[in-house]
Amino acid sequence: MKKLLLSLSLALMLGAFSGIAHAKSVIIANGCDFPLHFIGLSTASDKQVTNLLSEPVAPGDGIKVDLNITKGIDLTVQDNEGTQVDFSGLDLSNASKVTLKADGTAAIE
Repeated sequence: MKKLLLSLSLALMLGAFSGIAHAKSVIIANGCDFPLHFIGLSTASDKQVTNLLSEPVAPGDGIKVDLNITKGIDLTVQDNEGTQVDFSGLDLSNASKVTLKADGTAAIE
């Protein structure tokens, strides 16, 4: 009986933690007329910028990222000359796709 109760409580604990740990997949699309050579991501709580790219993203293309935090997202993009466009305080909690535009606006779908 003790083994059954221990197994049941362990299963419930693992189920509770697995609900917390799920990342949300979002596509970050390049809506600019130039290739993106850098997409940096940071959050309001963690200002350390993480580069999401291993290769440039052409206009019209995108990358899929898994986010653990979906509110207060800051994105920075750069072209091959280092010209930078910033997107601050994005709420991606209900998004499946965010298209970044050269004028600094983002279309969230």
